[in-house]
Amino acid sequence: MSDFDLPISQIGRKRHRRAVWELVNRERTSRGLPRLRFARSLSLSARAWARALSSGSKFTHGDFAKRVLRWPFVLRSRAGRWTVAENLAWGTGAESTPRAIVESWMASPEHRANILGDWDYGAVWTQRDSPKPGMQPNSAIVVQHFGRRT
Repeated sequence: MSDFDLPISQIGRKRHRRAVWELVNRERTSRGLPRLRFARSLSLSARAWARALSSGSKFTHGDFAKRVLRWPFVLRSRAGRWTVAENLAWGTGAESTPRAIVESWMASPEHRANILGDWDYGAVWTQRDSPKPGMQPNSAIVVQHFGRRT
């Protein structure tokens, strides 16, 4: 069985996020789109939001328009010309597999549009946790950030 089909409890955060990253890029390339290039600056913002979601009891994008102004990707963009987007997911047990996460995004028009959008950069962060008490050990919170400088 590949990492794509293993729950987070069996593969850990690093392998989990690599598998999500690979599946997202496969969705893109299967439609003739380029692979996303990894951006450390987007990884930092994805990690920060995953940790914030993990420490609270709400699973939300929050005040996205205000939050993105503090993203390192945005702060480093020249002349303030940038576009960003975010996908969030969480799953427990079998629903925490990278394949289940990406399939749920692809089944949602908004998340699918982000994955297949006109992006140059991306990053994924996986946090082993859940927004629901008692489900943390077998759950994953996944944050994916996308970016383009114009």
